[in-house]
Amino acid sequence: MKKVLPMLAAATIVLSIVAGGCAREQSPPPTPQPVKKESPVAAKSPEPKPRAKLFTGTIEDLDEAAGTLTLKGPRGERRFQAKKQVMEQLDGLEIGDKVIVKHVDEVALSIVKPRTSKSALIWIGKGVL
Repeated sequence: MKKVLPMLAAATIVLSIVAGGCAREQSPPPTPQPVKKESPVAAKSPEPKPRAKLFTGTIEDLDEAAGTLTLKGPRGERRFQAKKQVMEQLDGLEIGDKVIVKHVDEVALSIVKPRTSKSALIWIGKGVL
């Protein structure tokens, strides 16, 4: 029993030294990450390009000089501003005509009259359809 007590004391001292040494060890400092430089162009996400849509309706108001027309269709009433290239398509249109407008927002890109049943019958008569 006399030998056990000094051995326990020695073991306690050794364990305290080892445990103290482990507690003092520090992991190496973290390496700093390189800073990513974002260019101002890359930071902004490009806005999606507006898509052209179609609107079919009857002409309610037409001003060829200003290049504006108002259509009434199944989705309500819409007013369009014709581009300079489309201004010539306004010639020959009258109030009450049914037209199809290809547009982006309120800007008309093209204005066409839909085919009538008479023109379809002519095509069928020629054997095209």
